[in-house]
Amino acid sequence: MTLPPIRSLRHVLADDARLAQWQARMQRETHLTDTVRRALPRALAERVRVAEAAPPLIVLAVPAGAVATAVRLRSHDVLAALRREGSNFTQIEVRVQVGGNVRSEEKPVYNQRISPTAAPLRELARQLPPGPLRDAVAKLARRGR
Repeated sequence: MTLPPIRSLRHVLADDARLAQWQARMQRETHLTDTVRRALPRALAERVRVAEAAPPLIVLAVPAGAVATAVRLRSHDVLAALRREGSNFTQIEVRVQVGGNVRSEEKPVYNQRISPTAAPLRELARQLPPGPLRDAVAKLARRGR
């Protein structure tokens, strides 16, 4: 039994018409997203992506209402950048898609008490002369149990 020749993903996508259309759309939206992001401040840019692009309307997806407001305020800059790139968009729609740009957050590290063995602390407290240091070490020994 002979195996079929190994084909690259690029060839597989090019051979299937539906997948080729999807790949072309994805590449176009990625290019438009890059153009839009270059027209925005870095803090906003990383939160914006192109969801749909059918001239004259381009639809941008953002993760929060505050980001949407800031992008809407800069829509003239975005349209100007798109025109410079040769795109003929005249309208921008900004949609809030909560959870669309989810960042994986690491589990927070909490300060955990490492309970020392109380016996050495009790022994140290016995050896110290009476006073505030002895009281503090004795208190620590009681907490360490």
